[in-house]
Amino acid sequence: MTNELVFVRHATCERMDEMLLGRTIDAPLAAIGTQEAEAMACVLAPSQETLLVVSPRRRAQQTASALAVRSRCELVTACDIDELDFGHWSGQTFGELAQDPAWQRWNEQRGDAATPAGERIKDVQARVLRYLHRLREAFPGRPVVLVTHAEVIRSALLYWLQAPADAYRRLAISPASISRVSLSDWGPRIDGINQRTPL
Repeated sequence: MTNELVFVRHATCERMDEMLLGRTIDAPLAAIGTQEAEAMACVLAPSQETLLVVSPRRRAQQTASALAVRSRCELVTACDIDELDFGHWSGQTFGELAQDPAWQRWNEQRGDAATPAGERIKDVQARVLRYLHRLREAFPGRPVVLVTHAEVIRSALLYWLQAPADAYRRLAISPASISRVSLSDWGPRIDGINQRTPL
């Protein structure tokens, strides 16, 4: 049995180019982000049988709303695909973070370093993969759209590609991008990464 998974990074939100939003700054979508979400809804056109799984962050919820309104599919909020917990880094500008040696280490040694909250990429991978396993057991063969965050998507893809966490720069996961994975009993097949929808 195969589940067709579509990973959606939330659309562009306010202040995302200025600061690390994390879980603390629950910024809404910017005007362009609302347009991106609507464009994705037209392209994805999920059916009513699609399960729409969404991070609890506002930017993800607003992105998912455009999909849910168009298709009337079932929407479930799941903490397992929440943003990586950046601890007190959340809310800091990227200029401020650049002065922090721990932030520099995080970006240079992603495989070993942890955020101030103690979360590591391997922790993110573990929680996401556990959740996907539960989804497949509960909804065999059902198409699933997961609206989540760049690091969540990237960590799962790196795991399936058997690439180290330090290779994260090799995978662009842009706002309002789509990555597709077919997950079957024999394992994953990656069908597309970081596909963008024209406005």
